[in-house]
Amino acid sequence: MNPTEPPTQEPILSEFEMNQLFDKSFIGMAVVSLDRKWIKINTHLCEILGYNKEELLQKEFNSITHPEDIDIGNLNAALLISGKADRFEIEKRYFHKQGHVINVLINCALIRDVDGTPKYFISQTKDISALKKSVEALRLSEEKFRSIFEKAPIGIAHFNAEGNITAFNKVLMDILGASKEKISNVKTHTDVKDQKQLAALKEALEGRIGRHEGEYKSVLSGKTTYLKTIYAPLFSPDGKVIGGTSISEDITSRRLYEDRIKGSLKEKELLLREVYHRAKNNLQTTISLINIQINESTNKELISALQETKNRLYAMSKVHEVLCKTDNIDYILLRTYITDLVSNFEYQNHKFNIDIETSLTLNIDQTNAVGLILNELITNSLKHNLEKNIIISINIKTSEANTICFYYSDNGQGINNETSFLAETALGMNLVKVLVEEQLDGIINYTNDKGFSMLIEFKNL
Repeated sequence: MNPTEPPTQEPILSEFEMNQLFDKSFIGMAVVSLDRKWIKINTHLCEILGYNKEELLQKEFNSITHPEDIDIGNLNAALLISGKADRFEIEKRYFHKQGHVINVLINCALIRDVDGTPKYFISQTKDISALKKSVEALRLSEEKFRSIFEKAPIGIAHFNAEGNITAFNKVLMDILGASKEKISNVKTHTDVKDQKQLAALKEALEGRIGRHEGEYKSVLSGKTTYLKTIYAPLFSPDGKVIGGTSISEDITSRRLYEDRIKGSLKEKELLLREVYHRAKNNLQTTISLINIQINESTNKELISALQETKNRLYAMSKVHEVLCKTDNIDYILLRTYITDLVSNFEYQNHKFNIDIETSLTLNIDQTNAVGLILNELITNSLKHNLEKNIIISINIKTSEANTICFYYSDNGQGINNETSFLAETALGMNLVKVLVEEQLDGIINYTNDKGFSMLIEFKNL
């Protein structure tokens, strides 16, 4: 700038322009007299308080102020008048025209005359009601979280992006048997030696859920416990892992209880196996006695009846024999059981075609019933086809409706009709009927097409 040139003067705003700036401001503005009366107010302040300008100008400043906040306003105003302060900023509450309370932030300064005499106050007012509600909601949320964090019956901890613990509750201190200072100083990657636990922590630091369950020896106290811990990652707004939360449960008592239950179950299982073993031996003893009677008898009808009884006992003894050998004493693998059962008929001139689902299992009662039914059907096929080489087919599978479909057929002479069928084999087939309907809660369908065939259906329990 040329020193000879006069300095550039700032443009002077007209009174009209000044009034426009005052009234159009996006913050509530007011000029207030020293005795707390409105002198001049802008539109935004009217919107905050709910009054029009004429109504508000008739109100005293303190008449719409919450009674508990009048003193704080008067005290700060006195400080301005006395010259002890140039301006002040306070939060206070006003009553809206509709009656509800609004929270505002007020910035106020004192305007003086050229000789320093106080003339009036000028204030800026901002409605912070929504902000206060948000802050209060956040405070309540944090208080609720803190209460859950501290009073939860499980150990909770927060860890940073390096995996080091930054916050924890008292339950975790009790689980680890260590003080707050000791836990705070732990460097996870160097101090923790349990590789499974470190692997679970690493899962969380890589953005996945990590889990660890097992024996844990505290690096701080040497205390050994059984822990079940879940590690969950925490993400920043941009998706970066910034740490995580761990939830640990001391399951030592549960493990001891489970071990006692397993021991008790093992004892009961051994006892059941002994019962099955004795039942099998008793049945086989009975079978042996029947064999002696068969060998000593010359009565063909008696021998036939004894042979059928022996086969029935054999079907039942096979169930107990399988239970003595298997790891599962609740269910029996049907294919293994039936394969063993039909081997009892190998002395006859016949052939078996067996097609049973490999993994199909039945409970003990159902297996007993199926074994007895099959024994009666095979006995019937052989009895009525003595001069013929019989092919017997056994097909058992599970339907889509979870129903067991038990299909039996032979290529023998068949039967004429249902009535003659039942009449000729009254004991055996009536036994089958009772077993199907009362033991299996099933239904029977049979035909006489090219031999004998029967379809039994019952629910898979």
